[in-house]
Amino acid sequence: MKEKSYMDQITPTDYSKHMFLSRLLVKSYRIVQSMNGSYLRSLGYENFKIGHIIVLMNLTEQGVTTTDLAKKAKVSKQAMSKLVNELIQKGYLISKSHPQDLRSSLLFCTEKGNQFLEDLMKSRAHLEQKFAEIVGQERLAELNQLLIEIVSHYDDLAIVDTINDNIAGTKI
Repeated sequence: MKEKSYMDQITPTDYSKHMFLSRLLVKSYRIVQSMNGSYLRSLGYENFKIGHIIVLMNLTEQGVTTTDLAKKAKVSKQAMSKLVNELIQKGYLISKSHPQDLRSSLLFCTEKGNQFLEDLMKSRAHLEQKFAEIVGQERLAELNQLLIEIVSHYDDLAIVDTINDNIAGTKI
């Protein structure tokens, strides 16, 4: 018989005494990242970064410039350019000359990019279903609202830009 580890021996109440908010948030993020990554890999998506998702989710039907994407995502233009180039090379984005500004290009989602976004929405629904099975739909909605309040409070701080640059390069 396998011997129980320390973490297996403590109750949920004991567990909460050993897990600070910051650690719980980090572990939660890793769980979400892992579950999304597993789901997307099962559909054939390899080497996708969170930043790629940020890019694709901020595209518009009219097209958008890399500079505008960087502002929306609160990352540097250099980080955004790298992500955009990776997505163009993988066939998720196309770049077309800007009709009014010959110095810039407009970015558009390809059919492959649209399919990824569709699959991403399925992944998110799958994840929410799994979490709702654990804590219930009402408590999951409450958790979501609490996290929105925390994120909204800090969203305008300058430190967020640095954090977002780091997150954008993270693989899922």
